[in-house]
Amino acid sequence: MKKSLSVVGLVLAVAAASVACDKIKPPMPELQKAPATSGQASPPEGERTAFAQAAQKELVDLKVTIAGFKAKAEAASAQTKAKLGEEVQKLEADLRVAEQRLGELKAATVESWNQGKASFSSSLEKLKGGVENFRKNAV
Repeated sequence: MKKSLSVVGLVLAVAAASVACDKIKPPMPELQKAPATSGQASPPEGERTAFAQAAQKELVDLKVTIAGFKAKAEAASAQTKAKLGEEVQKLEADLRVAEQRLGELKAATVESWNQGKASFSSSLEKLKGGVENFRKNAV
């Protein structure tokens, strides 16, 4: 009986010690996200944020430029106004696509960042090309 009481006492002591030890253990580190599967490493969060901010600024600048084109089209003669108005509408549509892709890029996962960046860059280049064509043709 004495032996079983000492065993029970020992078990209780070990149980109490293990509960107390749980309180001193450092927290488990969070699991890191899996690396990009495309073979290319995804940029760190700081680079992603910087890219998104620069892209947003560029889109705002292009939006202001397109608004200027729209005002120029409104002030033109009737025939020129119709032609320039169509071109401005195309630029505005391209701008909306670029803004949508930037939104998708901002929400992209680590794995889809590179693909989203390429998609956004493509739409931005299309928009820039349209702006340059408008400048050349609307002289």
